[in-house]
Amino acid sequence: MVYKLEEKLKGIIIGSKDYKEKDKISTLFTIEKGLVNVVFKGVKSPNAKLKVAKEIFCFGEYLITNKNNYSIVIGCDMIDSFFNLSQDIDKYMEACAILCIVKDICKYGQQDVALFLELLTALKVLAYENAPKKSVIVKFLIRIFETMGYKLNLNKCAVCGNDFFGKRYFCLDTGEICCVGCKEINTIEISAESHTILRIISNTDYNKLTSLKFKFIDCFNLMKFNYKLRFNKEVQNF
Repeated sequence: MVYKLEEKLKGIIIGSKDYKEKDKISTLFTIEKGLVNVVFKGVKSPNAKLKVAKEIFCFGEYLITNKNNYSIVIGCDMIDSFFNLSQDIDKYMEACAILCIVKDICKYGQQDVALFLELLTALKVLAYENAPKKSVIVKFLIRIFETMGYKLNLNKCAVCGNDFFGKRYFCLDTGEICCVGCKEINTIEISAESHTILRIISNTDYNKLTSLKFKFIDCFNLMKFNYKLRFNKEVQNF
């Protein structure tokens, strides 16, 4: 069977499911077109040449052809498999949670270069650096809020704009942090430590997260709530 080559897409496999006896349908997050569903023919066979290319996290330049309204992968120049993620359950689950966020907020056929580069950076740090558990996903959430126009005001009260003194509060309506003078009924107190850690992560590059020695559980829970508030989606637990 002869296929006509139509396009090359550079992307990361962020999900897949079985299709027919030996095929897979995968979601490819591409730098050129956002999310694209692609078919891998015969890849469940032991000696399939594209067996690795269909795996979750695989990053490569995929050769795509169209047949009967299906986008079929006929080749792949692999750039990185992020194999190390499969060797550490905590890193693997954190990376999977990040992929789920991408699937939630990215649209099919709509380019989002900033989100693609953010994902690629996060996966590299998870795979090859020893960043503390949950620090990468907290950083990722802070960054995507910023790139989508929801930048958190972490340095001053989101209501009055003054510096923080004493207690601080998380607003359950807006996801912002306010001072004691601006707190309302629908706010909860958060620790100064959690607030400080969020500020530090916000100002720390991905590749320097390894230098941080905090525990990020409280910060992760705050960002999970913030994500649900803004996008009406749940961050995967791990």
